[in-house]
This record gives sequence, C-alpha cells and structure tokens, in this order.
Amino acid sequence: MEMNKSILALMLATALTGCGGSDSSGNNNNPNDSDPGTSEPVEPGDPIAPYSITKYQDILENSDLQQSDPSGSASNKETLVKDGNFAGYSDEYFYAQENTQYLVLKMSNYSMRNEVRELENFEVNVENEKRKLIAEVKLPNIEDAMSNSSSSKDQVTFLQIHNKETVNGGDGIPHPLLRVVYELDRDGKEGHYWAVLKNNAVDCKGDNYIPDDPRCDDAYDYIDLGEADTSAFTKFELIVQENKLSIKVNDVTKADKDISYWEDLLSYFKAGVYNQFEDGESEAHFRALKVITSTADTAYDWDIDSWKLTIPASKDDFYGRGGTTSAELTPDRCDYSDKDTLANDETVTDPNNGIINFNVIANRMHFRADMGEGSSTANSNYIRSELRELYKSSTNPDCSTSDEDTSWYLADSRTRSAIHTLNATLKVEQHPNISQPKVVLGQIHGWKINQALVKLLWEGDSRPVRVILNDDYEINNQDCGHCEPFSVELGTYAAGEEWSYTIRADEDGIYLATYDTDGSNRVAHTIPWGQNYTDKDGDTVVLSSDWASSDIAFYFKAGIYPQFKPEYPGQIFDVSFSSLNIDHY
Repeated sequence: MEMNKSILALMLATALTGCGGSDSSGNNNNPNDSDPGTSEPVEPGDPIAPYSITKYQDILENSDLQQSDPSGSASNKETLVKDGNFAGYSDEYFYAQENTQYLVLKMSNYSMRNEVRELENFEVNVENEKRKLIAEVKLPNIEDAMSNSSSSKDQVTFLQIHNKETVNGGDGIPHPLLRVVYELDRDGKEGHYWAVLKNNAVDCKGDNYIPDDPRCDDAYDYIDLGEADTSAFTKFELIVQENKLSIKVNDVTKADKDISYWEDLLSYFKAGVYNQFEDGESEAHFRALKVITSTADTAYDWDIDSWKLTIPASKDDFYGRGGTTSAELTPDRCDYSDKDTLANDETVTDPNNGIINFNVIANRMHFRADMGEGSSTANSNYIRSELRELYKSSTNPDCSTSDEDTSWYLADSRTRSAIHTLNATLKVEQHPNISQPKVVLGQIHGWKINQALVKLLWEGDSRPVRVILNDDYEINNQDCGHCEPFSVELGTYAAGEEWSYTIRADEDGIYLATYDTDGSNRVAHTIPWGQNYTDKDGDTVVLSSDWASSDIAFYFKAGIYPQFKPEYPGQIFDVSFSSLNIDHY
C-alpha cells in the first residue's frame, strides 16, 4: 500500500502547481481558486472538445450551442450543435483547456453571442421541485475587451433564464426573466456583477407590445451582486422553486424574488457570452456548469432525505435491542423496518435523560446532547447528535453505508460530479459551562477511514473557529501512526450569533470558510493537495495528495459532535441550523 501511495503522490504532485498560504477576510469572489498571489498559473494546454470532460457532459447532453458569426449582421445566430450532440465538437470560440479543464466560450463584437442553451423547458411554479443552475465562472481581461467601446452601457451577459412560449403553447415574450451580467459602470459602481430581472411578463418590444404601456417604463430591477474579481472564479446559483427565484453568489443569498407573474411562461437556462459592448472580444471560463433538479420541501432549507441521524442513546436503550453503540434514524425512503424514521416533524428524545436530541422549531433544526451520559459509535469515545450524508450515487439509491454507494468520489463518474460542497448557517444556542466547550459542527470523512479529513470545530465565544485536518490516513479503519493532524483558524463567533460555513472538496484541494450571513467578514483557506501550506502555528504542513486518490470515497457530516467525554450531567449542547445544503456538481 505504501508503494502505491507514493507513486500516486508523485503523479499528483507533478500535476499540481502553486504553494500554500492563507486567504483571509476580504476575498469575496474567490472560493475556488488557489490563494491569490501564491499559486503560479497553470498553462491551459491544447484546446479539446468540452464533452470529453466528464463534469460537463450532463449540461451538454441536454443543450444546443447557439453561436453568432462575429463578422455577420447584428444579433445573428446559428444553432451549431443540436440536441446535445457535442461528442468530439469544438471550435475557435467553444472549447475546453486540456490542462485546466476549463470550459471556454468566446465572442467578438456588439450584440453577438456564444451560448449553451438548455433544451429542457420548465415551469417556475412546479410544487416541491427545485431547479438550480450552478456556474463557477470568471471573465479574464473583460475590462480590456471593453476599453475601445463607445457604448453607453458596456456589459456582457453570461447567465440567463429565458422563455420559449407559454405553457399553453402560445407566444412567449422577447425578454429573459433574468440576465446575470458584468457591467463596467452602473450607478457609480465600477466593475460589478448585476442581476437584471424582468419584473413583469409584459411584452415591451415584440409583436404584442402596446405602445406607451406604462408597465414597460420600469420593467427591470437591477440587483447589485457585488464587485467582480474577473481574474478569479465566482460561484453563481440561480434557483427556481415554486414561483420564487433565488440568486446566490459564493454561497450567499443576494436575492429572493416572487416570480409568480412568470408562471405562464416556459423557461430555460442559458450560459455563455452575449456582448452588449463594441469592438472587443468577451471570454468566459467555466470551472463548473451544471443544472440540478431535485425534490425539496420549500418550508425548509435542507433535504432531510439526504441524511441519517446518530444520537447519544444506545441501540439497546432506544430500540430495546441492537447493542451498546449509538442508535440511528434513517429517512423514510430507506424503508428500514428496524429503525425509526428521520423526518422534519420528528422529535427524537433520549430515553435515559429526557433530552430532545433532535427536532425542528420555527424552521431551525436543533441538535442537542446532555453531556452527562451517552453511547458512542464504534470508533470514538465521544457522543454525538449528528447527521451523516447518504449520497445518492444512482437513480435508485439505497441507504447502506456498508459500501461506497452512499459516499462520493472527488471525480465521481456515477453522477458526473467533481466539486462537493457543504454549506451551513447555524447558531450555538446553549453550551456547557466549562473552560473550552469544544464541538465539531461539520466534517468530511473518508469511507472506512478512521482519520477525518476535515473537522470544523467551535471552541467558545472568544476563540476562532478552528478546522482540524489530517495530513494522511490509513484505509480499512486502521490507526495511523505516521499521521500528523494540523489546523487552520477561521472567524470568531459567540454563542447566540448566527453565522455560516462552507466546506468544499475537489480535485485541487480543500476550501474552508466562515462568514457572516450577509457574506461579509469572510475568513477562508484554500489548501491544495500535496503542497506546502502554513498552519495556524506557522508550521509548514502538507495535506497528502493521497487523499485525492480515485479509490477513496467521502461523505459529509453535520450537527454536534462534542470533543470531550460525557462527564458533565445537566450541561447541554444545543446547536440549531437554519440552513444545511449539499451540492455535488
């Protein structure tokens, strides 16, 4: 095993570039790149067909490619690829970079476009359906591209929600519901991203336009999405769910809008470049582009069906059978006759002390434990009230954690996912009155690996949130004598204060951040696999590239996992989550 790991480490170290560092607060638009100013750029390599990269295959199989001839008449376009037949296709304006794996779309001149158009048209009011476009995009050198333009409003659109027709087959309107743009200057704000939202479903320029219709005088809302760092990737999420449109930028909600006025129109997503400036060429690089459709209850900002719950009570005490290790509850879809169901309306009470270990109050998911007693899991001395992700790796997922089907790979060919993110917004409601009330609130674990890859730890009101990472691991739940954990520090949040965290893993490394609920005060670290990094003590550490092995499956955990033995009767941990979301894309 050591020989194989050494060979893998050498291969990955050769493929990766850059060095370690810390990405502290103030970097609002760079959750995915290596730390600014420390990593050498990766050479793009030869152009290749985008469909040859697994993570883009889902969106391309369900899209057309609409492209202008930049030397032709204004607003011309042609469908160059139809019905998802992208295999082997690329051109000078549409290609991927072999080394970076970025999807690139370019276009020159005013009112010209190069866009991937999603084929599936959808209604915005479907009950319990969430439709989400996730894009991680940057616009390199866009300021220079616009430098020769004489247009009064220089901008480029790179994401859209457009409409095709009405749900009854009538004519649509020649306006997108939403355009996400970079604009050189608006309202005195230079170089910002904006959401341009049509605030009604009135035709204001097409065949059905009524001249002097007052509804067209103020038909658009302009929502500031923040100053753009066009040399770095920014994550955008456009979420349509039951007549509501949400826009997130780097995991922070920037807009929540009622779009019930749009429910009679069939809509679709677009991504690429559409120029509203003269005499220049736009260029968009996508690191991720995917549409995810899921079933979700709009009352809660989480999906309870994606998790199982471990509680402090033993199986013997909770179920009257099963042994002395911690009891578990699973979602209804698992259909386990020997386990209780985990649901949003479930109240889970410890039979030994009457403490409610789990319930939902006012759309907040509470995890509690009495630190006086409890049973642990097989590989720990500590109790927990904690969720374990049940990854849906197939169209007919089971819930067994005895194989890899409920865990994910960094490059997961089963679901064509390569970026894996856990986002949470939470509050420590109550904690034991001890000098250092340590509790883990989010994790990444490897399947059949004792050593946690990531543990995000709250240690009291005045201490920074700390993340402990294991530099290496052993498989088959073995102890690791050579492993050396290290830690990095994030933001500081007191009990009773609401805050958010992000834990992300991909083929480049680990991204960790805490931030206020409005996105401010972001403190972050991007830790590449196999490269030198500086930990909180100033020591040089390396997160082994062995973790990026294609043989390792992972899963997220969230809730409370106190890091001391239950020796304090009556001392309660209570942590509530208002939001807990997983994305794999």
